[in-house]
Amino acid sequence: MDYAGQFSVVIPTLQRSDDLHAIVDQCAAHPHVAEVLVINNATAPLTFDSPKVQVLDQGRNIYVNPAWNLGARQARAEFLAIINDDVLFEDGALTHARRALRSRRFGVIGPAEDSFNRPAHGRRRVKIAPFFSFKGSFGTFMCLRRADYTPIPEEMRIWGGDDWQFLTQSRPNGVLSGYRFDTEMGTSSGSPEFQALRAAELASARPILMPLYRTRWWHRPVEYLDRLRKLSKRLKRSENPVVHATPRGSE
Repeated sequence: MDYAGQFSVVIPTLQRSDDLHAIVDQCAAHPHVAEVLVINNATAPLTFDSPKVQVLDQGRNIYVNPAWNLGARQARAEFLAIINDDVLFEDGALTHARRALRSRRFGVIGPAEDSFNRPAHGRRRVKIAPFFSFKGSFGTFMCLRRADYTPIPEEMRIWGGDDWQFLTQSRPNGVLSGYRFDTEMGTSSGSPEFQALRAAELASARPILMPLYRTRWWHRPVEYLDRLRKLSKRLKRSENPVVHATPRGSE
């Protein structure tokens, strides 16, 4: 198989999402997906019908960031798509991300924050991601060149993997807008086990992530771009103030 221009999709799972099989089948059927690597962090076995799907059974929960690292090591296609097992998306989102990645203008491409759990709206495009995009739902659906994936430090098992990928890229990252994404955000991360581990890991992850700020050439320019975008929004609101109707009989 020719893996150039194709995706290897990496999906870690604890088998707690009702959408897992539908998402895997959707990815396997996509014309630009060469393989789907399901990292099975649960003890129960998993099977899928498509020959494109490979299940990597771990026999235990190795956690999400090590699962991403494993998937990236095993992947063979030119591009990676790291997708949560509970995020629903339009096929066109993957196609559009591929086109943008082939332009070599972007590092990681993820969903715009306002694309979740609402009808698709606005122009379908990829634009430079706001600097703190990774603090939202960006990590639920991340597309990048496999060569641009940076292995996440072993100390970071469940938190900060998307921050790490975002901040270490050699190019500005992108957000994909105009497509609909749906997710409950927490079929696994909402568990008491996860929350306890996350609290403990925050302290060790921050010293690793903080030194990354402003270490790439694009960090400061994107921060300035964010300020210009906010200023532009404020100016537009001041030029087009909201007029509230006066209730009848209140004159």
